[in-house]
Amino acid sequence: MESTIASNYSYPDFEERPSYVWLGQAGQAGSAGDSTVDQPPEEMSEEPEPEPQDDDGDGMEMDDGAGKDPDHAAISLDPVLQSGPIIEDSETSSDEGSYQDNEFFTLQSDVARFQKKLLAAQRGRFWRPVDEPGWRKGGKRGPKGPRKPVEPSLEIKLLLSQANEAFIVGDYDQTEELATRVINMNAETYAAHALLSAVFLEQGQVQMGVVAQMSAAHLRPREASVWQTCVKLILEKGRAYSGRYLKDAVYCYTRILGINPKDFEARYQRALLLRELKHNIRAAREFEQMLDMIPEDTTILRQLAETYIDLGEVEKARERYQNHIERAMEAGGLPGDGFSWSDLNIYVELFDYDAEYLEGIKELRALSRWLLGREAESYWNEIDDDREWDADDAPRRLSVAGFRSNRFGRHTYGEGLPLELRIKLGIYRLKGSIDELGEAFAHFHWLEPETTGPAAKVHDYPDLFQASADVMTEKGLYAQALSFYEPLHQVDGFLSHVVYTRMATCYQKLERYDDAERMYQLIIEDDEGNIDARVQLAKLYESQGMLEQAFVCVNEVLVLERKSSKVRELKRTRTQLKTAISHNAEPSVPAVEQAADETSRPRPRRKSLHVDRASAKKDQEELIQMLFVRAQELEVDVRAGNVEAIDEWAEAVESVTDDFRAARVFYPQNRYIRFRGYPKGRSAAANGAVGAVDEMAERLQASLEQAGARESGPAEEIPTSYRGIAFSEWLAMFLKYALFFARQGETGEAYDMISAAHDANVFHHSNESMFLIHMCWAACALAAHDDEAICTASRWVTKEFQFTTDAYRLHAALNRLCHGPNTWYNSSPSQKYILRQIKAMDFSLVGDGDKAKFFIEKASYSAKDDEGNFFINDDMDVVLLLLYGEMLYSGTSYTYALNYFFRAHSLDPDHPVIKFYIALSYIQWALKRQVENRHYFIVQGMTFLYEYHELRQQSPNPVEKQEADYNLARTLHMLGLTHLAVPSYERVLELSPATAQQSCSSGDPSTAKPSSTKQDFAREAAYNLQSIYFMSGNIAMVKTVTERYLVV
Repeated sequence: MESTIASNYSYPDFEERPSYVWLGQAGQAGSAGDSTVDQPPEEMSEEPEPEPQDDDGDGMEMDDGAGKDPDHAAISLDPVLQSGPIIEDSETSSDEGSYQDNEFFTLQSDVARFQKKLLAAQRGRFWRPVDEPGWRKGGKRGPKGPRKPVEPSLEIKLLLSQANEAFIVGDYDQTEELATRVINMNAETYAAHALLSAVFLEQGQVQMGVVAQMSAAHLRPREASVWQTCVKLILEKGRAYSGRYLKDAVYCYTRILGINPKDFEARYQRALLLRELKHNIRAAREFEQMLDMIPEDTTILRQLAETYIDLGEVEKARERYQNHIERAMEAGGLPGDGFSWSDLNIYVELFDYDAEYLEGIKELRALSRWLLGREAESYWNEIDDDREWDADDAPRRLSVAGFRSNRFGRHTYGEGLPLELRIKLGIYRLKGSIDELGEAFAHFHWLEPETTGPAAKVHDYPDLFQASADVMTEKGLYAQALSFYEPLHQVDGFLSHVVYTRMATCYQKLERYDDAERMYQLIIEDDEGNIDARVQLAKLYESQGMLEQAFVCVNEVLVLERKSSKVRELKRTRTQLKTAISHNAEPSVPAVEQAADETSRPRPRRKSLHVDRASAKKDQEELIQMLFVRAQELEVDVRAGNVEAIDEWAEAVESVTDDFRAARVFYPQNRYIRFRGYPKGRSAAANGAVGAVDEMAERLQASLEQAGARESGPAEEIPTSYRGIAFSEWLAMFLKYALFFARQGETGEAYDMISAAHDANVFHHSNESMFLIHMCWAACALAAHDDEAICTASRWVTKEFQFTTDAYRLHAALNRLCHGPNTWYNSSPSQKYILRQIKAMDFSLVGDGDKAKFFIEKASYSAKDDEGNFFINDDMDVVLLLLYGEMLYSGTSYTYALNYFFRAHSLDPDHPVIKFYIALSYIQWALKRQVENRHYFIVQGMTFLYEYHELRQQSPNPVEKQEADYNLARTLHMLGLTHLAVPSYERVLELSPATAQQSCSSGDPSTAKPSSTKQDFAREAAYNLQSIYFMSGNIAMVKTVTERYLVV
């Protein structure tokens, strides 16, 4: 019968020819066809089983009138075959003779069956033997479910007997061989799979054993005991090797539930496994179903609450408990029936996850009262404190109206509350508010921390002592916390590293440094490989000025970290090896390949590993030096544009820069740590990662060296080279490589090179190097027209050279050269930064009284001298004011821009550029739509514009005169005063030969080559004149100006 398996079912997938891991090839299916898996996975485990189907299509049920159809003639069969008996595959006679006779009759039966099917096909009818298992005469279907297994043949029985004997005597190889032969003959032999599983388990092959047992279970899918055997095997053997076996156990429980959906234990165990696999949603669904079946089962309720906590749905867990409590109260039984103190402790613990401490206190008090039989005393709900649980009635309980001391026994009050819940009550009081300190300590002192000896409660409740001390530590009550931590020394084996660490923290806060040191030493004595304790101890030593002891601890940490990294690498190698073996693939780990080579062929014994490593380092250094020199030699050809030289130069520079970037000593996690030389015992060629512990080691080493210098002389000189090459040459190589990328249009790679140089600590703390790096960054940004990078690079210059006029000029010049929208130049962050510079400048120029009146915060000085003191200005910087005004002007904030232009004008009233900006601000303001007095602003602007023009005309430089004429003409042209603009444009054209002569490199304009800084506005003026003439209809002048000035 063909198996019917759900489409979403993935394990195991039995086809017509099942594949077995231990055979290495497809097993030969038996004559009866496939094994039957009648139960789909968990989602469909309780649905009706599928109807049986035809067996491989070999047999077809014959229609009741098929043999009586006169239209079809019968096929002539071989008389020998007709007279022979028809023997079904599932029948085997023990007295038929030898195995060869049995094969003869089987062949004879198969041929007869084929003849019958051929006859039925010719008649157009469907036929199936009436004696096929699961079928009855008349074509009606038989009972549902899998057919009966095939009776094993004589040879199979004989092989199984031999295999069992071999297994008993311990010949597992022979047992495996015989069982495999049986499976190849008939894959549905349950005993062979079970025996093979036992063999694999005896050999320690747990995975193979589990798979074989699972295959055997699928041959008897309706026997729950077989699946129970699989579960037991998986949980006992497989769990120790890998968690993935738990999924197989879940599958087995699913099959058991498919057989008997009411198996409560199987469902419970499956839910527990789902929780272990972190399938919390499915586990919660299982527990909910079980809880609906048995609402009073608190064990399931606890498991469900824990599952909800893992899911982060604490509110659902509380709702479940509240429903359970309501049912228990409504049942009307004795207090505590169906709900115990342990359940109350779990329920109250749920309030801690949401920090609802007051609500938790209310529930704890009310339910404790109910469990003690005092639910009638509801007036305690109105009392805010915990006097209800005092040891004595006097004085606080007696002061409560309605309280009668003789109504309930004394044991139902203070002494009746379990100590665990009392401590929980104190913890919630302290966590809820520090004001509840007295109420909390009233509960904590029930632990009697001052008591010593065998009768002390610390022996029975050490966890309560720790919980109380932990919450005190969180609240900063270090002395009180120690009074509960210290008694834990009386309990053997309870103190953990966590407790020791918290005690050390308390001792440090109380300045009991010797006791804190003792705690860390105890951790180190108990765990030699503990890194955290050594780090904390090193920090403690450093804070106390014990630098030598701190340095020793840090060195121990570094050694342990190196060992742990080697162990992690070894584990990673082993994991990859196991993965490769499990997938029947070659491992791809170099260490594994080396191990294989070592086992396959002998290797000569090395004389000295240290010599080999030193030789390799020397060879590497010589190679880098050779490439560096070769790159420098190729620079001339690279500038000439030699393509082959450029390729060779780029390869050489890439190799040397990669080598520099691989030296981790130049790239600590904190780049602000200065480079103080290469660590002892490690050369510049091989430096490991520098982490936080390395930083502490460097800091301590520097402190010790300084202390030693004061006693024994000057400190050791800091290296200025790497691989024998000076750091300055390394920086030049990085910057050249970045410029090369920028010229190639690869901006990202250029920025990457600049960032590598910027982050290296040998360059980061050198002002000269950082200036070169930022200038190179700005050059690359100009090549890419990246205005954001230009602003960032130039901002560094204005920050490091604060109140320096040239720094602000450089910032403006770089943004002027950027061919783009310059959106970052006048962006909000840029404006705020320059405004802070102005405020810092103004801060130092006003009196103390005005500082408090006009300045909210102190000035943000950034530039420092060699001694680390801030540079403070003593005058105003006109360029800084003009720069900020221009930012506002470019952002169309003309009103605000005029404020700073006039401040600059008051400092330098004869500066033509300032007057020009003031003029443009007024005129642009006048052109706005909502201006009130347009004529006034234009007059103001033209006044300053003519003053600017007059100052420029006094200059002996013809370029400046031409500039003034052009700006005047362009402004008049913009205002529509073309009759006034034309004369100025004509003067610009007249000054063109003079400007050309000045811009030439020699005195002869006919032979001289114009310089790259040539400034001539003749072409712009001619174009504007052309447009004016064209608009006025003077075509002749248009043609004249065009042919003379605009035709190249």
